[in-house]
Amino acid sequence: MLNRRVLNPLVRRPVRLAAAGLAIAVVAAAALIGVSDSAEGRDRTVRTEGSEQYVPNAKIMSTLRFTPGHIIVNSGDELTLEHSDRTEEPHTLSIVDANEVPSTSDDVFNCGSPGTVCEEIFNSFPAGPPPPSAFVDAPGTGVGLDGRLDSLFVEAGASASAQVTAPSGTTLHFICAIHAWMQGDITVK
Repeated sequence: MLNRRVLNPLVRRPVRLAAAGLAIAVVAAAALIGVSDSAEGRDRTVRTEGSEQYVPNAKIMSTLRFTPGHIIVNSGDELTLEHSDRTEEPHTLSIVDANEVPSTSDDVFNCGSPGTVCEEIFNSFPAGPPPPSAFVDAPGTGVGLDGRLDSLFVEAGASASAQVTAPSGTTLHFICAIHAWMQGDITVK
């Protein structure tokens, strides 16, 4: 039979070692988070992901989305939109005002109708068939990705990039004008 005085140190030692190990893991994780939050460690790519499914008289489903839906970049960084989903459909990453982000299914499915922000986005593109990827710098905005209706456009398998020129402290809201449920925002540092 073990004596209590002998058992206590045996129990306390693994607990102390586990606590020390946990403390080291927390410090290491915090260091990694700090590195990944630096400008050099951040990925500046927004990808399209998901797929669509249609079954007549049964369902229509889309899991298309932007990943990440929230991205942090420095003013002056280049942002890339990459078509990574399993569809052949094109996408836009178009800057809109916060109050123009569709918030209901009616807003989403009517985006593109006359008088909507999606229609404005489509009208800001040059006439004729678009190239596989493009940056459209909207009239009245600065050079680069910084204001309303600035858009990146990509077809399947393509990517497009533009410099984010919005000032530090800005939040840019974006949608896909073709699939208006695809939404996100950019925090500019």
